[in-house]
Amino acid sequence: MVAVVTSAQPRTPMDVSLDDWASCGLRVASTVRLARLDCLEQSLLFAKLGQISAVDAEKIKKVWQTYVTPQF
Repeated sequence: MVAVVTSAQPRTPMDVSLDDWASCGLRVASTVRLARLDCLEQSLLFAKLGQISAVDAEKIKKVWQTYVTPQF
């Protein structure tokens, strides 16, 4: 499962701006769009660009739990 990472500003509550974008290997300020998820085969992932910081991972996890996790 992958999410789109873009240089565009957040537009929806499911967009998470990365605070530590520079330290995680990205060239510009970036946003993770949890509304744009896709499933890819591992063979299609050929390079690692960086790693999300623990602080940004927590922000993404909170948004995921609020908007993506099924609420039964």
